[in-house]
Amino acid sequence: MYESFSPLSDKYVENPKRRILIDRVYITLQIPFLWSVLGNHFRKDIYEDLNHRFPQFVKRMVEKSGAKKSATFHFQIPVEMRSGKPVEEDLDGKEVASIAISMKSPHIARGYFNMNRVYLLKKGIDPYEDSFRDDNVLPIWVEEDNEGTLLKEYCRLFCERIEEFKFEYIYYLKNAFGIDVLEIARKLGKMEDLYSLVDVSVQSAEIDIEWLNCESLQFQFITDERKTNHLKVYGDLTQTEYYTSPSARNPIQWKRYQKGAGINRHEFTWNGDISRKWLVGDPEYLYHSVIHGVHQSYEHFGYNFDNLKPLQLKGESVVQTCAEWWHVSLDLAKTILFGKAYSLTFDFHTKGLRERLMANNLIEPLEKELGGKRGVYRWNDTVQGMRLFYQGVYRCECGSLMRYDPVQYRHICEKCGKIDDYSRFSIGNEQFEVIGFKSLGEVKNG
Repeated sequence: MYESFSPLSDKYVENPKRRILIDRVYITLQIPFLWSVLGNHFRKDIYEDLNHRFPQFVKRMVEKSGAKKSATFHFQIPVEMRSGKPVEEDLDGKEVASIAISMKSPHIARGYFNMNRVYLLKKGIDPYEDSFRDDNVLPIWVEEDNEGTLLKEYCRLFCERIEEFKFEYIYYLKNAFGIDVLEIARKLGKMEDLYSLVDVSVQSAEIDIEWLNCESLQFQFITDERKTNHLKVYGDLTQTEYYTSPSARNPIQWKRYQKGAGINRHEFTWNGDISRKWLVGDPEYLYHSVIHGVHQSYEHFGYNFDNLKPLQLKGESVVQTCAEWWHVSLDLAKTILFGKAYSLTFDFHTKGLRERLMANNLIEPLEKELGGKRGVYRWNDTVQGMRLFYQGVYRCECGSLMRYDPVQYRHICEKCGKIDDYSRFSIGNEQFEVIGFKSLGEVKNG
């Protein structure tokens, strides 16, 4: 049995690290003068042509006009992928952006893009190597600075992506639909820049406020406060909480969940007029508009963004939670997370420990290309990610962040001088390439 205790202190984290990001965005694109030129009706000829040439890109989608909804065919194609090949040659990559053009004149289009994927792609960050194997979250080491450099870069890339959509829209109207917008504009005497003829409107967008080095439990006070006030759903498996808007006239949705180890995401969805008013302008204006919108979103739900802080976790509480999840002792949990062992072997006396680790999906056979052979195991990828995370955010009892020394295998508190030494948990040779569990010493089977 484990001692019952509250993992939360009554103190808040001073100067918490957080970053504001634009996530998934949905837009509409149209060229107003095409209404008078092309009318408003389903183009059977275009449908038959595209369905013959590009059947994989013909999709039936619902359109909304005022209060009415109707289904019509769209030409939907990815326009940016995580792949080194042209989109037309390789559709197996991860979709970064796509466009869907209606086959009903005047051929209004819908665009979608994921700004996290845009940023990762433009910066050459591989989410499957540098993050949590998730292409919709930045690595935890990408931090915001006092100048707002990260959000400013997002705003710049956002505006660039909008301009690219204008080009892609005109391109596919001409090459897939046979509609030459430039020629029509000249006949109508419109001498403006071609891309200025395209109207773009944001329909909805997700804005992420990610609290770094933070667990969902540290915002437990939000859960408690909203249980009787607009807490719509709580998912025990995903730890996702959905909060309904206090006002039906203000279409802001809020959900909070743990995106990865040490990343608690507060995700606001801006819909309708709010997204159209708040996500406009050049990069500089957009930057200030997003920040202002984040403040308004928190205020809408009764919180002050400037004053909001996560609660501190007590020293060993998170590691204690891992021990309870895995049904092992606290010392063994520390060995898993902080000890020298990477590759592991077991003998007759410790086969029970091996079975317990395998039952909890903590270890797996070491791959042959890494020197693996029968009876040699390694921590699985989830444990490896947790090792990296917890080594960086372990907190001292005094509340200060402790620095992890990967050479000495210990945490050091720079404030009070406390040292948690894990080198005593090393079992086997000093090179720690393969650690043999032959004598557990201070590490108990729990």
